[in-house]
Amino acid sequence: MSFKVKFSTNDPIPVKFNAPDAFAAKFDKHIVVPVTNYYDGEYSITPADEPQTIPIIGKTARQNITVGAIPNNYGLITWNGSTITVS
Repeated sequence: MSFKVKFSTNDPIPVKFNAPDAFAAKFDKHIVVPVTNYYDGEYSITPADEPQTIPIIGKTARQNITVGAIPNNYGLITWNGSTITVS
């Protein structure tokens, strides 16, 4: 999200943003204030049998997303029509 605002005055203008996180803004002839939509989901993912999609399009992660190793107590069971194999 972005928006443009133009102020014409020589007096100081107090500005307050209602944002959960602090951000830096540089005041020059043009002011750029980043407005970010943060990802609020899980940052630690456990592998699964099915693909998993992390819905992060258009969002910024606050930290790295970690996909954990397959737990050592997980087993893969396969059936070939005559034999069950646990690996």
